[in-house]
Amino acid sequence: MKQNSSEVNQFGNAIHKITCRITLLRKCHNVSDKPLCEVCVNPHRDHSLVCVVEDIRDVMAIENTQQYRGVYHVLGGIISPMDGIGPSDLNIETLVEKANVGEIKEVIWL
Repeated sequence: MKQNSSEVNQFGNAIHKITCRITLLRKCHNVSDKPLCEVCVNPHRDHSLVCVVEDIRDVMAIENTQQYRGVYHVLGGIISPMDGIGPSDLNIETLVEKANVGEIKEVIWL
């Protein structure tokens, strides 16, 4: 309430731009304003090692450790029959596709 209306409008416009530019990516289901996330485009990452996580907060937490050198696959939730969430509601199909084409040699499931 103490901010002038110009600053409030600038803040609102910035939030709107972020929500328009950031998307969920098809390959890893992480978020980015580019076609591939920074992890996926990094040539120093082990693309045969995939850490499967529930959501992007898990990616951020693991990345903060600076210890993991593989890539991620974000499921977008967990199976929860009580909440009506089944396997078809998660990003499992693209993980299976990656495994079928031989991209993945090891999976870490968190």
